[in-house]
Amino acid sequence: MSRSHDLQRKTSAAAMALALCAGWVWAAGPEIKIQLQGSYKPADRTQVKWAALQGDSKVAPGDRLLYNLEIANQGDREARNPVAFGPIPAGTAFVAGTASQGHNIKVDYSIDGGKTYSASPTFTTLGKDGKPQTVPAPVGRYTTVRWMWNSVLPAGAQARVSYQVQVR
Repeated sequence: MSRSHDLQRKTSAAAMALALCAGWVWAAGPEIKIQLQGSYKPADRTQVKWAALQGDSKVAPGDRLLYNLEIANQGDREARNPVAFGPIPAGTAFVAGTASQGHNIKVDYSIDGGKTYSASPTFTTLGKDGKPQTVPAPVGRYTTVRWMWNSVLPAGAQARVSYQVQVR
């Protein structure tokens, strides 16, 4: 497979993840609107600003992708305890420490495609002695980021979260 074709495939996967993520947010309140924006920064250039991620953007191994998610309550009532999900596209790895944190926000990660979440995911493997042992999951195994607000999003209010991944 050519490098150009491979990069186009990875860019398409990232764009698709952005589109899919918009449907992966819900709240227990009225009319929530989601806006997702992606941008990238080439690995081979320092001092370069983030560039908007478009459907035809080409990314290369080592490039970083920044995903910004804005949740807006456009209803006339508060949304209680909204939750947002950020998928980690295939061919990328989550960059540790880049999921935005905030007051009244709990950030969790999944290593199984969103079936389970934990602030520090673990998995079971066989140890050198042949016995099962639970070990921390490396961030390269993360598949989804989840933000849970322990508060309300008032009518007319917005919340923003972000995270980064690196192209493998």
